[in-house]
Amino acid sequence: MHDTTERRLGPRFDLARPSDDAELRALLKETPMRGRMEIAFLREPSYLRAAQIAGPYVQVLVARVDGRIVGVATRALRPTYINGQQVTAGYLSDLRLRPEYQNGTLLARGYRFLRELHRDGRADVYSTVIVEDNRAALRTIAANRADLPRYVDRGKILTPMIHLRRTLQDLGGEIERGSRASLPEIVRKLNENRLQFAPVWSEADFLGHRFPGFRIEDFYILRRRGRIAGVMGTWDQRAFRQTAVVAYHGSLRWSRPFVNKLRRSPLPDPGKALAYFFVSFVATDDVDAFRVLLRRVYNAAVGRDLKQGGFSHFIAGVHERDPRADVFEEYSRTSFSGRLFSVTFDAPPELDDRVPYMEAALL
Repeated sequence: MHDTTERRLGPRFDLARPSDDAELRALLKETPMRGRMEIAFLREPSYLRAAQIAGPYVQVLVARVDGRIVGVATRALRPTYINGQQVTAGYLSDLRLRPEYQNGTLLARGYRFLRELHRDGRADVYSTVIVEDNRAALRTIAANRADLPRYVDRGKILTPMIHLRRTLQDLGGEIERGSRASLPEIVRKLNENRLQFAPVWSEADFLGHRFPGFRIEDFYILRRRGRIAGVMGTWDQRAFRQTAVVAYHGSLRWSRPFVNKLRRSPLPDPGKALAYFFVSFVATDDVDAFRVLLRRVYNAAVGRDLKQGGFSHFIAGVHERDPRADVFEEYSRTSFSGRLFSVTFDAPPELDDRVPYMEAALL
């Protein structure tokens, strides 16, 4: 009787429970991103634990049909700089629908459930990033249909994969690694970064368990005349978030062995996770400080054996209007990007013209 009623009433929406974790991880495996490289974004060994890095307050929304999870999305709330002022803002991410539900009414119903959650009054504005190759999402979610919230395009977030090939010339600079003693200075520097949508950080963020695998020593600090001119972190997330190649299509299917003979960073076998880390928690006085830190991070990662936990790439992220984006031109890279949107259920926010910033490691 219950199953028949549930089918008649359609999908049921609620918040994920710990007992849902295995099914959520399976859903990610079964809904890869299509393209010449078919890629799955995985969360092993725990989907719900991995979701917690998005903010101090995280809700994982699920849609169920006949008790089976057919869709998921995340609503995270975190202290954020909007127009240079600290507010609580939301971040929407990890939307996945099983293919058989992508062209129905499930999406609109899911947004109605999100609107109900939004009535808690915790946030007025949200942000989200949609991968540029995800044409279906750009045509539907960001199309400002009457039954969806208001999406406003805020430009492109560049997230290139920088290939780790050979050591490059060091650019000098007084660079040290982070320490417990320097953490207050690091946090102050990060909070000078009042770009649009930039997170607000506290020392507690880096002393607790919010960012698994990230240590204070993973910060690189550039000093000028004793003062911090830039900070940059390196974060290996492979212990809890993985990006795996499911399959190759088109010309890549047959050309990969030949391509790999010419590449220092090989295209992995299907089923293998990509070996990369994130450049994370970045704040710099100027472009040159960013350039010096990125070069030091790059050189520190080059040459480590992949079989011994080394890396073939790293990912960094800046907005297309950020002048630091020009530094990426100095590296061999594979270009990736996403469209940044502000999302509201009421009138679009009045945002000033400052350059946006999104933490690439939290996307």
